[in-house]
Amino acid sequence: MSVASHCRLRFSRAASAMAVLLAAALSGCAYSGGIGEPVGRKFQWFSYLAGDDIKARCTPGAPAQYRLVYNANYHEQVRAYDLRRSVLVGGGAMLWTQVFGGDTPINNFSFSDPQAPWRGQGRETRLSEDQSLQLIRAIETSGFGQASPAGLRLDSWDFYWVVTACADGRFHMNAWRHPSERFAALSFDKLLFAADTTNVRVNPPRRMEPALEKAKADRDGSYYFQLMVGQDGFANRVPTL
Repeated sequence: MSVASHCRLRFSRAASAMAVLLAAALSGCAYSGGIGEPVGRKFQWFSYLAGDDIKARCTPGAPAQYRLVYNANYHEQVRAYDLRRSVLVGGGAMLWTQVFGGDTPINNFSFSDPQAPWRGQGRETRLSEDQSLQLIRAIETSGFGQASPAGLRLDSWDFYWVVTACADGRFHMNAWRHPSERFAALSFDKLLFAADTTNVRVNPPRRMEPALEKAKADRDGSYYFQLMVGQDGFANRVPTL
């Protein structure tokens, strides 16, 4: 897919010039790394969430890679985890963690690193072979290998998990939204949180009222977005202004 077609946007209503610029940033161009950088994250978030980079590199013989993202109301907290198996037999895996959102610690502002307050917390952790296999088994037993729930809507204020992976040379994507039986049956989340070394408290899921959240966003003039799960991917990547 070309960059032009990948970044094409449609808007739910007429928008001002400023809103158009904001939507362009949020619609997401191809993820190329740097999820810890706030500006790049704004442009590439949807592509990162969809696992475009994982899919592009998913070839026979490639090391298994899993991306697990917990959206705990986008404006409150997002926890992103990248698990990459070692190319060495029995070598375990590396887990990259990035947590952002919530109250911005303005007291951490520095002219030498002005993006620091919005970067969040990032950590890198090595998992043993047993730890990595236990986590992968938990992902599978949570229903990852089943068909993606096509038609499932994921609003920015929702609490949900999106998992993309390349395993055995095949790409797959799945999603779980709270509240649901599927979400309640998850088991990989506990293992991830236990391996998380950011020391950032997990924002627990709660029931949200869409009408209230939309009215709040409209009143505050803040953006919100909605994604729809398709067949092994997202059916749309259109921010709602």
